[in-house]
Amino acid sequence: MLKSFKNAALYISAIIGAGFATGSEIALFFGEQSIVIILLAGIMLGSFAGAFLRIGNIIYAEKPQGEAFDFFDIFPGKSAAFLRAVFLIASFVTLAAMTAGAERIFETVFKIKYAGVISLIPAVLCGLLNIDKIKSLFSALVAVTVALIFYLYVNSVGAAAFDGGGHNILKAVAYVSMNVFLGGYLIVKKEKSDKKEIILTAVFSALILTALLVMIYGINGGSTHEMPVIEAAAAAGRERIAAGIVLLSIFSTMISTAKTLFNRLLKKQGKFLAALSLVASAFFVSLAGFKNIVDYAYPVISLFSSVFTALTIIFLVKHGKAKKQSFFAQKKIVKSSQIVD
Repeated sequence: MLKSFKNAALYISAIIGAGFATGSEIALFFGEQSIVIILLAGIMLGSFAGAFLRIGNIIYAEKPQGEAFDFFDIFPGKSAAFLRAVFLIASFVTLAAMTAGAERIFETVFKIKYAGVISLIPAVLCGLLNIDKIKSLFSALVAVTVALIFYLYVNSVGAAAFDGGGHNILKAVAYVSMNVFLGGYLIVKKEKSDKKEIILTAVFSALILTALLVMIYGINGGSTHEMPVIEAAAAAGRERIAAGIVLLSIFSTMISTAKTLFNRLLKKQGKFLAALSLVASAFFVSLAGFKNIVDYAYPVISLFSSVFTALTIIFLVKHGKAKKQSFFAQKKIVKSSQIVD
């Protein structure tokens, strides 16, 4: 059970970035929707956690022993190299955006300059840890984040605002397809996951993410502000707590993206050079500012994330059909041999 919770924490930490924790994404996608659509989104997010572990099992079973384990091998032909490159660029841009976002929050809420950039350094260093240590770290971060959001929710002036009446399922689908891929990539394991671990990971992910979505939706109170959670918290005199939640979420995403990039960089560079180049380049891009990066780069990243998710679903469907056909073919062979006997 602990292993499944850690899988879920790793997956969740890659999803709850600045857009999630500030409430801006929830306001954009679910502002006029009923709570049913939010619950559906949470369940779908959890289901994908199990689906990605299932993909890990497929790769593990079908790869020749000793051959490099690469998630992008599920994509057809030469498209794998292109999609891998796009994914790494998107991860880097996200790291730069989180750096700029942290800098902005530290400066506007806490009146501290350059702290966002400085926070990039420990985040990148955490990205060098092995995946088990990162899972343990994220388990603690997720627990603290949930506790703080719950505290903010029960003390928020807008916490009762569940009056959206829309039932647009496509909103939930779009939100989920845009957000799952980084977390999914990280939890794909190089070892087999048993059925119980897959199911529990999906359940933990669904329960926690659904709870977070509902609470942030409630805290927003129908606000269309750029950072609704911080605005609502400020109205209740708890702006710094809200800012702390956002910074925790940003830090988690920074580590997730750094880990993703190190999976590639460490094949070509040593740890020191890889970390130094990542900090320097992410800092340089972050100078463009959080709003500019989000406005110009995120629509493209969202589009590619949706494509990745769609291709992942196609792979699972095709593999399921192939496995079913193989199973029935095997039954026919057995039946034929029995008739011959």
